[in-house]
Amino acid sequence: MLKKTTIRKRVRFNSSPKQDEFLRELKKRVDHYFHENKISKHANPQMVWKSIIGFGSWLLVYALIMSNLLSQFPLLLILAFTLLGFVNIFLAFNVMHDGTHEAYTDKRKLNKLLGYTFNFIGGNQYLFRLMHGAHHGFVNIQGIDVTLETHGLFRFTPHEPYKWYHRYQHFYTPVLYMFAHIHWVFIKDFKWFFVERSIGNVKNIKTPFKEYVILIGTKVIYLTLTLALPIIFLSAPVWLILLGFVSIHILPSLTFALIFQVTHVFEGTSYPEPDNNGIIDNSYAIHVLETTADFSRNNKTGRWLMGCINIHVIHHIFPEICHIHYPALTEILIDVANDFGLEYKENKTFWIALKKHIWMLKELSNPPAPELY
Repeated sequence: MLKKTTIRKRVRFNSSPKQDEFLRELKKRVDHYFHENKISKHANPQMVWKSIIGFGSWLLVYALIMSNLLSQFPLLLILAFTLLGFVNIFLAFNVMHDGTHEAYTDKRKLNKLLGYTFNFIGGNQYLFRLMHGAHHGFVNIQGIDVTLETHGLFRFTPHEPYKWYHRYQHFYTPVLYMFAHIHWVFIKDFKWFFVERSIGNVKNIKTPFKEYVILIGTKVIYLTLTLALPIIFLSAPVWLILLGFVSIHILPSLTFALIFQVTHVFEGTSYPEPDNNGIIDNSYAIHVLETTADFSRNNKTGRWLMGCINIHVIHHIFPEICHIHYPALTEILIDVANDFGLEYKENKTFWIALKKHIWMLKELSNPPAPELY
């Protein structure tokens, strides 16, 4: 689980003038939208209130847990810990993600501070910025899109070496998704800090010493808040608090993983391979259209809770724009894609998206056909 998995090759897109014209036209219409409506590309008052609700909810749920009122009611205490986990992913989707992409505000320091919300919920902002950048730049490209790196547990791409147990992955993958956050807290960050030296196209990374200090320090703070302090101050038995700590991660982790995975690993996606020189003959924007799908785009409650992660295509093309604008911008994207004869991929509901994700897992559970010479 700690072995190196990132390829050394640098990858780049080689687009034609006609392909580039699609992105130019899309940018022109998006810029016109903001200019015509006299609005910023960053957060608006709705977004700020959503953030306040998120942080306020975390404080309320944590205060309820630490009040000791639920210690005599094991099921209610577990439910409160689980709710804390869901508030964590709400903050990740709605605050941390935009801060990481410099989309929340035009103030760089504030974006960075909001990005540190990820440390607050057990991850690491410095590493996430690098890894998420690699994912954004090279969606579904084996060996360089780090979200495809699974230590061989899963086969998310036809280019992943096949293992005998992959034939069952459409059964066990959703179960293991439940442990993604715990894996991130205790293993993933340390693996990428201490073993890997390349993330995406960023090679020979020299991590500043202060980032190691922040990594260890914020992990200690996270474990203190979610585990040590409850053990010290609650009258509930230690086993129940340990179960509560685990419950912070299980169902929220499954939710977090599925929301992301159905947007890229699904029936109808593509997995391009660079040539020997690391070149992919395509434009990045069209590559996104071919490898990414939206879901539940018209579900206002869903997109509010998910920070519009479900409106994923436009996010990949314009990650520097706050997610609050994605519903309107996607209408523009659809019009431009139609004008250029390009397919915009969308699933009307989450359940359709999930079905296509499981279908792809099953498809990739089959061994590759032998090569014919």
